[in-house]
Amino acid sequence: MLMSRWTVVLALVAFGCAACGGDAPQAPAGPSAAVVASPGASSVTQGARILGNVSAGVPLAAMAAQVVGTPISAPVGAGGGFALEGVPEGNVQLRFVGSGVDASVALTPVRPGDVVSLLVGVAGATAMVQSESRNAGGKVELEGRVESLTASPETLVVAGRTVTTNTATAIRDSNGGTKTFTDLVIGQRVHVKGTLGVDGIVADSILIQNTITTIPVNVNGIVENLSGDATSFTFFIGSREIRGDTSTVFYGDDGVLLAFAALINGARVEVKGEMREGFVLALRIHVNGPMEPPQDDSASVEGVVTDESDLTADVPTLYLDTKFGEVKVTTTSATVVQRRGSVLDFKALAFGQTVHAVGTRMPDKSIEARFLQIKDDGTDGRFTIEGSLGGLKGTCPAISFGVNGYSIFTTAADPVEYVPAGTACGDLKNGMKVEVEGVRQATGSVRATQITKK
Repeated sequence: MLMSRWTVVLALVAFGCAACGGDAPQAPAGPSAAVVASPGASSVTQGARILGNVSAGVPLAAMAAQVVGTPISAPVGAGGGFALEGVPEGNVQLRFVGSGVDASVALTPVRPGDVVSLLVGVAGATAMVQSESRNAGGKVELEGRVESLTASPETLVVAGRTVTTNTATAIRDSNGGTKTFTDLVIGQRVHVKGTLGVDGIVADSILIQNTITTIPVNVNGIVENLSGDATSFTFFIGSREIRGDTSTVFYGDDGVLLAFAALINGARVEVKGEMREGFVLALRIHVNGPMEPPQDDSASVEGVVTDESDLTADVPTLYLDTKFGEVKVTTTSATVVQRRGSVLDFKALAFGQTVHAVGTRMPDKSIEARFLQIKDDGTDGRFTIEGSLGGLKGTCPAISFGVNGYSIFTTAADPVEYVPAGTACGDLKNGMKVEVEGVRQATGSVRATQITKK
């Protein structure tokens, strides 16, 4: 696995995990000075450093971060920042406790001297690593829509994260043109590079990926802190505030219209709406049903896909090579597949991938998956990603661009299929939503074989 490249991890660690290993986590005690440090401080103990920023949609003052199975813990500051020092070599599971949250997330193994920089979103019993980098001195990247702007000091909120700018922050558009803070508009999609700080992210650069602010916003997740009635209501999905009123339409499976009463805390929903100042105005809400309660047979497992014979089925079966041996993982039509926050079709699954599966342990010791998170892709393996195109460079037919942090390229020697029919290389523009199918390279980049304009 390439430790230096950006990854996005969806690790919904199950409550009664029989496959995770390690001791049952204890609620973090008050941290000692030996495990608390600012992101810029040098390591004071042997082992790895984990620097992070939490977004939870709830007050953070009473929350703590802990390395499960160790006494290492640290408070999460009011701005979301935390620092864990001296993390032992090997697999790491982080637990966040407090403010109504008790959630865990697994990281890939760390080594002595590693500096791991994380953006973590938590809600209830769910945790998601939204950005991760190794040995980058606290550097992180963040991509999303501008949710709010504050003129003094010049700060913005992107995908629930507070981003601070200063005189050294470089703001540019997709053509490389120099822009200023006043050119930022709510609803724009931006790519932020910066350094983790106690109160958020200090931006080194902000790339305005597109200026079309009327593009609908889609938010998926679990309903938290619901208040109000059908005439005016508010709830949170992670750190994202959602508001609605009598114009909001509710529907269920097969397009069946529902009443407002179907919206409850714990329900998994898909929200289609529009960005407003600091919140999303919901136009349509698809209610998938209540979140499953904790069960003793819940489990999660992570491993490498070793058999692709059943991957092409409409409802595929995976065989994962794990530290516990081979584990069979089955899916259903409700199983969610994600990579870096993008929800994908089953066709994204491929031989050689590292996959984290979360679901229910069956009597035959297999796992029926509720979630499959693609953490890494095997070299020369099939690859699929969907998202907004950015950083377009080169001359057709040999071009390069990024999608959700992945570097995509085409060559003159390898033909690319453009979809729909009639689409050509020259039609690609920064900010355009695309689906890319290709082949993963040893460098971590992807050679595109098909590019579909969405």
